[in-house]
Order: sequence, then C-alpha cells, then structure tokens
Amino acid sequence: MKKVLIILLILPVVLIGCSGSQSEINDLKLEIISQQINSWVNLMPGSKPSFFINGSIKIKNNEYAAIDSVKLLKCEVIQEGKTLYNIHPDLRSSISVIDPMNSGSDRIFTLYLPTGTTIKKELNLEEPISIDLYLSAINKVCRQRIDSIIVLKTY
Repeated sequence: MKKVLIILLILPVVLIGCSGSQSEINDLKLEIISQQINSWVNLMPGSKPSFFINGSIKIKNNEYAAIDSVKLLKCEVIQEGKTLYNIHPDLRSSISVIDPMNSGSDRIFTLYLPTGTTIKKELNLEEPISIDLYLSAINKVCRQRIDSIIVLKTY
C-alpha cells in the first residue's frame, strides 16, 4: 500500500516537470524586426474575386544556436478576433539555405500566398487584418503576429 501511495505522490510531480520542459522546447526565439506586408483583393470585372497576401519580413535569430533553415508552418489571417483563413504560404530566404543564421544575425524572407484564394464573406474590406505566422526551426516553433495590415481593393 505504501508503494502505491508513493507512486501516486511522485507521478504528478514527474508529469508536471515533463510538461513544463516540453513547453520550453517549442519556444523558438525569433523576432520580426521589420516587415512590409501587402494584402489586397482582386475585384476586377471578368476575373474571379480573389484574396492575396505577400511581402517580406526581416527576422532576427535570438536563439543561442545557429539556425540552418526557418520554415513557415502556416499563416492565420485574423480580423476582429476571428480567424478567417488558415493558409500555407511559401517562405523564401534572401540568402542560400546552406548559410546558417548565427545567433544575433538577421535575414530577409519573402512571403508568398498561393494565388486565387477565394474572398470569404466574413472579410470586411473596410477593416485591417492581422496575420499570425507560425515559424519553425531546430525543432522549435514560435508565433509572430503582424497587425494593422490594410486590405486594398483593385478594380
């Protein structure tokens, strides 16, 4: 009976300790130090109305280790607290992937959204959007938010 009681007392401590260390593993220390994000909707007559995002972001490596590559897992488009789109854009570095980002260095990445994304009726063209970028490197993940992106209308 004592063994069972000891195991029941130790098990929560072990589980809490493991879950705490797991959350640190997924805390990638990247910082967006500048961005130029463009968003627009194509409303030209004769074409299918579409939503677009592209641009560039400058990311600083605040990790203690060099990073071989940074990947964009997904991009969430948010407006007025609601997620409108979960998209999987392409992220390309301005420098060869072979050249690692050392601790404290920065690099410019270009963001490409797949073309022809349908305009959702929930998208308010008069209000700005935000995007959450989920970036990964060295088996860690971080979320970076970019706010106040104006959606332009092209006719």
